[in-house]
Amino acid sequence: MKQIILTILFTLATFEGYSQNNKQYRINLDSVTIMLSCKQSANRDSDNIQIAMNVLKMKQTEKPHRLYGTWKMRGKQLTNTATSQYWVGRMGMDTYQVFGDNGAVMAMVPTPNIVQCQYTACSYLSENVIETDDMICMITWIDDETISVTTLDNDGHPFVTIWDRCGLPNSVQKALGIKAPGIKKDISKYFMDEFVKRYGAKPDSIRQAYETFDFAIDVNERSNAIFPILTRCGFENEYNSLKDSLLSQLLQGNISADEAVGRYIFWFHKNFDRHTGCSSDFFWKLRSEEMIDYNNLIPQYSPQPVGCKVDDETYLLRLPSCRGENPSWNWMSEKEKEFKQSGCKYLILDLRGNTGGGDAISLLFTRFMCDCSAMNDEQDYFRVSYENNKELKKYCNNDPNNFHNRVMSEAVLAEDGSYLKWSSTSKGQNQHTPLVRKGAIIIDNNSASAAEAPVRYVRNYSKKHAKVYGRENTMGCEETGNCNEIRLPNSQIYMRFPMTVESTFEKWCKKKTPGYAPDITIPLPYPEQLTDNIDSWVLWVAKDLKK
Repeated sequence: MKQIILTILFTLATFEGYSQNNKQYRINLDSVTIMLSCKQSANRDSDNIQIAMNVLKMKQTEKPHRLYGTWKMRGKQLTNTATSQYWVGRMGMDTYQVFGDNGAVMAMVPTPNIVQCQYTACSYLSENVIETDDMICMITWIDDETISVTTLDNDGHPFVTIWDRCGLPNSVQKALGIKAPGIKKDISKYFMDEFVKRYGAKPDSIRQAYETFDFAIDVNERSNAIFPILTRCGFENEYNSLKDSLLSQLLQGNISADEAVGRYIFWFHKNFDRHTGCSSDFFWKLRSEEMIDYNNLIPQYSPQPVGCKVDDETYLLRLPSCRGENPSWNWMSEKEKEFKQSGCKYLILDLRGNTGGGDAISLLFTRFMCDCSAMNDEQDYFRVSYENNKELKKYCNNDPNNFHNRVMSEAVLAEDGSYLKWSSTSKGQNQHTPLVRKGAIIIDNNSASAAEAPVRYVRNYSKKHAKVYGRENTMGCEETGNCNEIRLPNSQIYMRFPMTVESTFEKWCKKKTPGYAPDITIPLPYPEQLTDNIDSWVLWVAKDLKK
């Protein structure tokens, strides 16, 4: 059997002259010496292999520090921007670093038969700062798989290198009889020479615009909960055509990053999900042309909280918001008591102009017009990604006893891009008994998110007691939720996208018409006033309920 020979050369100079206080380093080196000249054949010594794996931290155990494991240097960040993984210059040879819990870091430069290693003391001062070889290193986490390391050169200038998480060098893995994955993502586009090869030399302004646009694409594809579903439903070619066209125009200098990002995000916003958006000026220009401006249709369009009788049998609850301020929870509680004592047999829930908030507010009165248990299964799923996990961690910190902790514990172990169950309702759950003879929900194109939840709810929990009235679809945010927001580099643009998506989205997205349509179209012109009044639409709905 042919033998595979690996020689590992350790530089011990760092540890010479250490006192008894640094005894732990000598212990680690004693273990390492077993592998200084290691010949492994088909019948490998399992003890030696285990020792080597321990030293090199290849065990798949929970890491007390995020840095633990093996990293490969991608290259020098040529603009010395610690927050950017773009514009990387290649280095002359492969370089690895292995961080472990033995208070040391091992730098490795592999060649076909020899791996030169330098074992250096390392102190983990925080998640973002380490000290090694009497030098402070600033760690910037670009994502879970990529970091930048900032040090100072001899002249005191910052020196930034980019590193990617990976397995050990192939020669080491071959000799030890182990196999660990290399770099998982395609990093070719981040190299400066690769950019020039693909697109030619470009001025700084074009390169910065490219980074802004490409960053938006990367985050959206990796984190937006709806993205994999759209590609699965046949929109991949249309999407790629749009993306390639915008990139080409941007690189030619024909459009700005603001326009490229705006047009890119608007494709998702217009056709599939109104939670997906951004703050670019061009996006808002497109959005203003697409959405209905009720201020041009209704002279006084400023819905206010209303809870009162329309007639002796009909009660109106108008909710301009579900955020707990206008109206407040105390106001809602008082109106709940008032309604239950009113003796009204008909209920109108008016959600025109309500852009959302919390489902707890919007569904409080909705349940009064429901008459059965769940007619269909409902599931919400969380999409795992570095950006989404960061945001989910904030949820956990704000409410440590919530179910978010369960999702977080699963997310840290799951692969990027995978889906985890967020919440679910099974068919037959949550039996409802109606408090009214009939109920109505009035919507408009501004009814969004939590203000769309009542429409979904009555269509799953009401067989004959509730109808939805209006002229236009709701805004189209209900199939997604729990939004994340990030700032794009080299710009003031913020991008927003949902982290969760409902199982029914796959069916709805194929229509490319976001939002819920009313069951009954109100055949009247728009009212002159929608504030705290009982308008013509409410009077018409109250009459229609009694038919």
